[in-house]
Amino acid sequence: MPITIAQAVFFTYLFLVFLIGVYAARFTKYTPADFYLADRGVGTLVLGLTLAATVLSAFTVFGIGADTSQGGLGPFSFLSIAAVFYTLFFASVGVALYRIGNEHDIVTPAEYIRVRYESPVLGVIYLSVTGIFMLAMLAGQLFGGGVALDALIDIPFTWAVLLMAVFMILYIHIAGYRGVIWSDAVQSTVLFGVLAAVVAYVMFIRDSTEIAESASQEIPGLFDIVGPAELWTPLFVMTAALAFAVGVPGYPHTIQRYFSAGNAKIMRDSGFLFAIVAVPIYFFGAVLGVWSVGVIPEPPEPDYVIPLLVETLTHPIVFGIVMAGATAAIMSTADSVALTMSSMLSRDVYREFIHPDATAREEVRATQTLVFVLVVLAVLLALVQPAGIFPLIEFAVVGFATTTAPIFLGVYWTQATKTGAIASLIFGPGVTILLFPEIGVIPAAFTFGMHYGFVGVLVAYSTFILVSLLSRAPNGTAVSLYSRSFWERHRN
Repeated sequence: MPITIAQAVFFTYLFLVFLIGVYAARFTKYTPADFYLADRGVGTLVLGLTLAATVLSAFTVFGIGADTSQGGLGPFSFLSIAAVFYTLFFASVGVALYRIGNEHDIVTPAEYIRVRYESPVLGVIYLSVTGIFMLAMLAGQLFGGGVALDALIDIPFTWAVLLMAVFMILYIHIAGYRGVIWSDAVQSTVLFGVLAAVVAYVMFIRDSTEIAESASQEIPGLFDIVGPAELWTPLFVMTAALAFAVGVPGYPHTIQRYFSAGNAKIMRDSGFLFAIVAVPIYFFGAVLGVWSVGVIPEPPEPDYVIPLLVETLTHPIVFGIVMAGATAAIMSTADSVALTMSSMLSRDVYREFIHPDATAREEVRATQTLVFVLVVLAVLLALVQPAGIFPLIEFAVVGFATTTAPIFLGVYWTQATKTGAIASLIFGPGVTILLFPEIGVIPAAFTFGMHYGFVGVLVAYSTFILVSLLSRAPNGTAVSLYSRSFWERHRN
């Protein structure tokens, strides 16, 4: 079977991405600070673009398209609102965590939890709870990559997921964090440029009005913000936006990026760059999703709508670049998740409890081994396909939101306690899991029209505050070292 133009473009692009990792490996020192954080020297451009790539990935390229093609433009409304809040979090909490990490050589969010509350066990609890959502996130990325490869080059879904996993393991092993963020910068740029070009092509070359009218006739109400099922009410949109606004800046792999910034100004500026890149990409994904209904009213699989639309309307070279960029971005996000979780296991479990005298090189080797284990677990979950791409990654995002109170409030609130943190990490994520529509133990009626993730966030934060107020005040030394005043003057 001869190789197609799209396939040739796809494999060439992935090969070039792999070369980025090979080049990055030349600068990697294989110490924790370098393998996890690129020696805390990441600049504004790369940090802003890696934040964008980390947030977007399969969720944007495939998940949003699938959701908007069935439920209307509601997802764009809440994601664009949330993106503004992301920037505010990056400029406040992100800067505070950068300073704390830089002053005390903290490299993982679990390590921050451990030293802030003087509790190694609490660090493990945080890692265990976030691990559930990190596996869901990682599986969602592999799922999305499998969809892309299946749609592009007819590789059966199972083999596509396995191919992605092997690529990720090799990439992380040789390049570490530096390779991940360098490829992220490329992926964000390519994804932005190509999706913008496809949208512009439909608007100015093809008849976008006719396509939109066909879509609207196929599904009445598709272009309304509330959607054809009237799901995206103002209350649902705002609560979804708030849940995501807490969840995305609270990704463990996002927090690890705060620690990697070159200085406080870089951390602030990268947050604004993120919004400039992310909001348009959210729009491109949403509008391509609704347009797809006018071109492909009955796709074989909702998660395929954007790939199929691009393939139908554009040249094979464009299709190959879109799919290659999307797949590479997906793998880059998955790399970030796997690297962060394995680094927390290595630093906060292996080095803290199993081998306290481990050298820096031994810690990195443990991380490399754990990457393999975690990716295997994620592959198994992706093959089960417990939910679609959008619901699975949405679940991970709001799940992360329910784990952020001990960090986001602990950074500023001097009365935050270990007991409050434990209670928050149990009840907030627990309620969210039980409300997850694919599980549905707690009926959706109990959300009272709000997004289920926001309910989980309310439980997590209210539990944290209430239990902290009722428990013994924390050690003053730990608070003074690992907390900051919210009104602290911004300085480099």
